Amino acid sequence: MNSDVLTAAISAGAAVVTAVVALVLNHRGFTMLENRINSIDTRLSQELRDVRTDLKQFFQIQADFDKRLSRIEDKLNLPPK
Repeated sequence: MNSDVLTAAISAGAAVVTAVVALVLNHRGFTMLENRINSIDTRLSQELRDVRTDLKQFFQIQADFDKRLSRIEDKLNLPPK
């Protein structure tokens, strides 16, 4: 076999092997990154739900407080501010 043909075949084979190895390693890396992002998204979604629940409770307490304050102002004949 001609040495030039052999050199070309080895070079092409090495390029293919390098490309396959790079694809496999990148796929693993991207999969790990995707898993991290998904876990962060899940945590953030849960935190957002918790914040929404806390805000609903806060506004309900504030509305109850406003009602009580209005009743006290009415009993004392105080003008609302």
